[in-house]
Amino acid sequence: MKRTLFLSLSAMALTLAPAACGKTFGRQQAAQSKEGHGHADEAKSAQITVWDDRFEIFLEHEYMVANRPVRFVTHVTEQQSLEPRRSGPLTFVLRQDGRPPIEHEESAPARDGIYIPELTFPAKGQWDVSLVAPLDGARHTIGLPPFTVYGSSDEAAHAPDPEEFDGISFLKEQQWKVGTKTEPALRRSLTEQLRLTGVVSAPPHRRARVTPFLAGKLIVPAGRKFPAVGDRVEAGQTLALVQPPLAGSDYLSFVGNQNQIKTLEVDLRVKRAEAEALATKTRVSLEHAGQALKRIRALHQQGAKSERELQEAIYAEREARAELDAAVTLEKAYDEALKELAARPAPLQPEAGLPAVELKAPISGVISAVEAVVGEHVKPDQPVLAILDTQTVLIEARVPESQWARVGRSYGASYRLPGHTENSVSILGEGKGRLLYAGSEVDAKTRTVRLVYEIPNPEGRLRIGMALDVFVETTQGEETLAVPESALIEEEGRAVVFVQLGGETFAKRDVQPGIRDNGFVQIRAGLKEGERVVTRGAYAVRLASVASSIPEHGHAH
Repeated sequence: MKRTLFLSLSAMALTLAPAACGKTFGRQQAAQSKEGHGHADEAKSAQITVWDDRFEIFLEHEYMVANRPVRFVTHVTEQQSLEPRRSGPLTFVLRQDGRPPIEHEESAPARDGIYIPELTFPAKGQWDVSLVAPLDGARHTIGLPPFTVYGSSDEAAHAPDPEEFDGISFLKEQQWKVGTKTEPALRRSLTEQLRLTGVVSAPPHRRARVTPFLAGKLIVPAGRKFPAVGDRVEAGQTLALVQPPLAGSDYLSFVGNQNQIKTLEVDLRVKRAEAEALATKTRVSLEHAGQALKRIRALHQQGAKSERELQEAIYAEREARAELDAAVTLEKAYDEALKELAARPAPLQPEAGLPAVELKAPISGVISAVEAVVGEHVKPDQPVLAILDTQTVLIEARVPESQWARVGRSYGASYRLPGHTENSVSILGEGKGRLLYAGSEVDAKTRTVRLVYEIPNPEGRLRIGMALDVFVETTQGEETLAVPESALIEEEGRAVVFVQLGGETFAKRDVQPGIRDNGFVQIRAGLKEGERVVTRGAYAVRLASVASSIPEHGHAH
């Protein structure tokens, strides 16, 4: 879909390079009413586009005549959300040398993203216009380029005709629906990277299989369940038991031993209760002896008790204390004996009561496979469970022998999941990974050299066996013009980008891409520094460029 636009020569010359204030001005276009953007009297109209870090302003207006109201159809896009500004005031501030500022406030948009004030400029000449919007508790000012105001309609009509210009029309309403985003082409320091296929694997010490060392029946500890896939386990945790078969005589001997242990446990509990009762009794005796000693000592000081009576009371108190200490010691001894009995490897299968060997988790991780069922007879070295810890993973890439000389000695690398378009993720540096191995030999079959990296994976985003795009830095780097990779579209074997000439006007450019680095691609030809390229929604703009008809403009003029 194309629409004819015209470049205004009489109003203002705008550049696409970033301004010192942090804003970027788009080229102004003017259109005649016959193109669908004009008015009933076919008055000349102009468009300007301004970008800063928070807003994009696309403004349309007729050529301005002093003391005649003119509508400024102002489209406001919030850069962070890529959505229209749906609420809040917008103040237009008009300034001319020697005159006090004129302020006009629109309390809210006429409809989502569009403010339509009527402004009157009281004198001809050059005027400065700025927009002020409340933002984060402060006044955010957006400067616009100078405006030319003519002295009369005749003067405006005889202003130089705009230069004819072809472009792709993609209306703001359409852009807001798809979330179109543009970014300036800037010079960046890029390092050429080799794009390789990588594979995620688990470090050997973070993968384990739980296997018994003897044959037997697989059972679970009483009161527990057999681990399932996805369960988190800790190193040393008992996961299951293997109960080896016993011969008849062994079984009878075992049962006899078990009965003896039960009898011993009952006897210990009885004696422990007796010791507790004795301790309670001696504690009371000590309390009475202490009170008697206190009373006799007071009477002895008054001469009412003899020295012999005092010594007898002291002896009685000491004897009671010794009896209590002995009772407490006996009570503790029975407690310890019961604890040792309880801590013995107990038969945890109630119906069998036979001895069993514990199967413990050798590492902490997640159960990734269950290869046996409860009650099954397992053999020595037969895998029962598999445990996987993916908190740290390995990424292995293979560099073709012919490209190995180009690999930088820093071995810097990043990865990206296949099918994803976001920037690649650094492995070293911010990725907190490290190089484990830079191959010292060439694989005889594949003629490749291995690179193995270790990288933290706390969120589990990388899955074992997953294929990745791995980008390994080379020794070639340069300062060059670059755009985000998402701006690049392949069209019939050619690389193209879409450049935003104005708020609703785009142009398709054939470009020559070069090296790629961390989500950016070098542009060797076809683009100038500062030009804004579509980095999100480029396919929607492409569809607009080939559409057979032009939709009616929905603006309130």
